[in-house]
Amino acid sequence: MTYNFLTVDRLPPSRIAAALAACLHVAFSEVDVADANGDQDERNWDALVLCDYSDTQGHVSQSLDIYIPDSVRHRPSEAELASAFSIATNTVTLYPAEEQIPSAYWLATPEQLVTRVRLLSSDDDVASYFIDAAEAYIPQLPHARTIQLPEIIREYPVPTPASSALAMAVNSLAQTGEKVAELSPRTELTSAVDRALAYLSEWERLTRRMASGWQPTGHYPADMYHAALQSREHVDQLHIDLQEPISGLLREVLTQLDNEFKTLTQSDSGHEIAKATGTPRLDLLKRSWWWQRRPIELPW
Repeated sequence: MTYNFLTVDRLPPSRIAAALAACLHVAFSEVDVADANGDQDERNWDALVLCDYSDTQGHVSQSLDIYIPDSVRHRPSEAELASAFSIATNTVTLYPAEEQIPSAYWLATPEQLVTRVRLLSSDDDVASYFIDAAEAYIPQLPHARTIQLPEIIREYPVPTPASSALAMAVNSLAQTGEKVAELSPRTELTSAVDRALAYLSEWERLTRRMASGWQPTGHYPADMYHAALQSREHVDQLHIDLQEPISGLLREVLTQLDNEFKTLTQSDSGHEIAKATGTPRLDLLKRSWWWQRRPIELPW
């Protein structure tokens, strides 16, 4: 198993070895720590735990690559080891997040805080890292902005079974030669069906996120909520360009999703959306009913 850590402090090899030995429940002599760019001849390649470290620049001082074979009985997850390592060394430790975003990292502190951070890097000869923002205030990193990280939320996979089922039904009708859409003279859309399905998926993602407690972070930016309401608006606008049976199928899915949205929100005449997005409330009152509702538990 391999662990990839970054530390805010530069740690001496003996301190790294002692912390890894304690965290992994192995003897100190069974941990080999060495400079990745140094002489490798004197290393104990038979050690149970091997750790290569490299010095870095910027807000991060060190990079650690830790290798643990299957023979080591205690093999914690990367998150568990990072937290334990932070406590053992009294430093802040970063490790990569699951999302395929280069800047997406988790951060663990000696005080047992674990939060998401945005880590930027340079392509210099010596790697430089900059912690641009975090989702919680980190005393050791007062320069980092405390904000919600929208890229984490955008990349998080959210299933859309209702929209997917409708898309399959549309494809099935198309394969049988059924005419599924007719664009009105006033629009320049190349495919009202495809656009409607795309916006419908965004509307469904919003309801699924609310129902899940706003996974993965428990937060959701107000501007993304606003964009999802606009997607619902676009579905209505495109709906008039569709003919039966697609129009009827779309109405059925919309009714289902709208009902789910209503159970997860409450009416406030647009007060919260106006405040959160800077939209005049009188403008919202002129719009459709979904603009007048807010999440029961505000995620922003």
